[in-house]
Amino acid sequence: MRPQRLIPAALCAALVAAAPAWAEMAAGDASSLSSQYAAWAGSKSNADALVSGLARGASITLVTTAPDRSVSMAGFTPASPMSAAEVRGALGSAQRSLARLGITHPNAEQIQAALIGGDVALPNGATRNVAGVLGTRGPAVG
Repeated sequence: MRPQRLIPAALCAALVAAAPAWAEMAAGDASSLSSQYAAWAGSKSNADALVSGLARGASITLVTTAPDRSVSMAGFTPASPMSAAEVRGALGSAQRSLARLGITHPNAEQIQAALIGGDVALPNGATRNVAGVLGTRGPAVG
């Protein structure tokens, strides 16, 4: 192989190797987003799971406890890693979507549905199907 051809090949290999580092969210961004959505997500651990899972494209498990002590659990895997701006946008859109339905303190299943789509239990006892703001891979849990 001629040296002129090695340079583009080496550059491509270096870019492919660096791609995962570009996809990772800065710790400060993750902490700020997690703190911003902790109350809405039901806990700091749920907010951490959402922010980290969305940023890495990794499995997310949410657990919430209602005032009557009933527990709600849900999980899903985002289709791909997201940037800090994409995570912020997705969580903001999901929060606004549920707020339009009268849900300001959602349970795990409602958060899951707002993000990936599905039925949402409304405060009046009815259900409504929402489209969700993300694509997913694999089956949902919950």
